Amino acid sequence: MVAKVLVIGATNGRFVEAFAKVAALHAKNNFSLSLLLGDLFSDPSQTTSEETENIKRLVHGEIRVPLPIYFGLGRYSLPTPVREKINSSDEVCENLFFLGKKTVLNTSAGLRIVALGGRLNAGLATGGAGGVREETLPFYSEQDAKGLKGANHADLLLTYEWPEGVWSRSALASPGVKGTGVIAELAASLRPRYHFSAGGEAFWEREPYLNKARPDEGGSDTTITRFLGVADWGNEPKAKALYAFSINPKDTNIPVPASATECPYKGDRGKKRPRQDSDSGANFFWGDHTSGRHERAESCFFCLSYPQLEKHLIVSIGEEAYVTTAKGPLTNPTTNPSTLPFSSHVLIIPLTHTPTIAAIDDGASRKSTIEEMTNYRLAIERMLKSRNCGAVTFEVSRANGVHSHWQLIPVPDGKLAAVEEAFTSEAEADRIGEFEKRKADADNEGDYFRVWISGMDGSLVISLKEGEYFDLQFGRKVLAKVMGLKSVHWKDCVQTFEQEVKDANDFKEAFKSFDFSL
Repeated sequence: MVAKVLVIGATNGRFVEAFAKVAALHAKNNFSLSLLLGDLFSDPSQTTSEETENIKRLVHGEIRVPLPIYFGLGRYSLPTPVREKINSSDEVCENLFFLGKKTVLNTSAGLRIVALGGRLNAGLATGGAGGVREETLPFYSEQDAKGLKGANHADLLLTYEWPEGVWSRSALASPGVKGTGVIAELAASLRPRYHFSAGGEAFWEREPYLNKARPDEGGSDTTITRFLGVADWGNEPKAKALYAFSINPKDTNIPVPASATECPYKGDRGKKRPRQDSDSGANFFWGDHTSGRHERAESCFFCLSYPQLEKHLIVSIGEEAYVTTAKGPLTNPTTNPSTLPFSSHVLIIPLTHTPTIAAIDDGASRKSTIEEMTNYRLAIERMLKSRNCGAVTFEVSRANGVHSHWQLIPVPDGKLAAVEEAFTSEAEADRIGEFEKRKADADNEGDYFRVWISGMDGSLVISLKEGEYFDLQFGRKVLAKVMGLKSVHWKDCVQTFEQEVKDANDFKEAFKSFDFSL
């Protein structure tokens, strides 16, 4: 039985707006259940009068919880009305369930969930404290963590704290979280399919890692774990606070992704990683399997975690993707019509570090990424249409790429009709091949170059031969000819820092009423 699960970052008292968003998502996706990480409520010492009222309404069943939502402990103790309600039952109200400090839960969907809430307190004694149910205190002992190893296995592991060393053996930039050793030991023992922790201001998804086999499994690496730190709801950087996925707890034939690493935890290193089939795509993490070049996420200038990321170019951040103005834009206020006095050459970039969209392992995440990137494309096209411009969006999809992205460039209405013929003739002249018309959201196999033209029904796609040279400036070159522009390469179009800031701010202001992420 396949279960559809929605993970929610800590709401810290903002549960009313979070539940409203979840209700809208549930109406479209029909989730089996939802899991909330960290603090559902805010610090009791800083609770506002509005939240106090909302808590009362919640325990009295006056706030709709759209589907079964399970929450545990984070940094703070629970509000008094909630503690009083769950003293006799773990149900706060209809569909809202308290997991307790340490829990092993088998759901009706067949999922085995193990949860450990709160922070480690090595000197914590068991028992009540001043009449407060010990299960509601935001601390756990080493014995609490060790006791959960008796669960033997878990489909999903939920912990407030991160496991120490989870960033080891990863090509991603370290999230800068200290982590806790007993959580790492618990994860190594339970070998969950997914391990979620509270992410604070950041979303961090590790490459899947292999688990060390048990003696009764024949001595081979048979399972993988995916670890994710999910950001708090409403965080200031707008990091991803919702994560949806599908899981079949009875499916034991899980393929090993090309990006998988050995187990990161000390004392439980997996065996040497199995060799990937030669036709399985990139053999190196996000690298070029033809040249052996490694591209690490920490050095990827499209990743939000990149230390030198030029944040002044970012104009919108969604749940699965973000939009940034282009470095060295093809268009500018002098080349655009007077109705568009700023570049509007932008990039639509998935938050997931992936060489191609098709390489995103999780099917639900891949689907939602495509949907949001498409929504951004269409929203920007609507903004440009209001300013007498069309748009051409193109994508170079190659398995040996670094970080997938789409480029969107404005084209004046009067020149839009010439775009399709220009791409066709230029591809013929460069002996690249022939374009095919396909559905706008078609799944394309292998390496390809794709073009969307606003107003056109569908897209143009041309297959690229693996290993053969393809000019990454091809899309810019064609559009430069259509619009009569001399400068093509981005390095010839670089702006000053002040120009870049103004361009981004002008776009952001124009796009505001079209931006669904706000």
